[in-house]
Amino acid sequence: MKLTKAHLGAGALAVGAVLAFAMPAGAAVNLQSESNGSSSIKIAKNANLKAKGAATVVTVKVGCPVGHRYQVGVEVGQVVNGNTTAHGSAYLYNQICTGAVENVKLHVLADGAPFKLGVAYAVGSADISGPTGYWTLNTGREIVNVNS
Repeated sequence: MKLTKAHLGAGALAVGAVLAFAMPAGAAVNLQSESNGSSSIKIAKNANLKAKGAATVVTVKVGCPVGHRYQVGVEVGQVVNGNTTAHGSAYLYNQICTGAVENVKLHVLADGAPFKLGVAYAVGSADISGPTGYWTLNTGREIVNVNS
């Protein structure tokens, strides 16, 4: 049997389809690294503006096993007034894992310009350590700054 370009193209499509179905849904959107399987991090969709945009309060949901500790951080960036960017970060250290998902409110002070109502981007990370090891979880998403 002679291999033609059509045969090679069909083979490449078949391999691509197998790989596409083997990848978990949303893997490129919300990546987590080094997870032990019972830990999680997620950023809430809405954040609350404070003091006319001097800060925004971002809720990060962190879950980890009882007997472990975590630290969590978030960075926020938002384009305001064309070329100007409002940005900031906040961290919370040495927290105790309860085994449940905790709603951690992080107060992010604006730098560069005040935050404004509307879409921004947030990147979060959690470092978890305890008897079963140490791992880091990462996530990112668009958030919406709303009045509180």
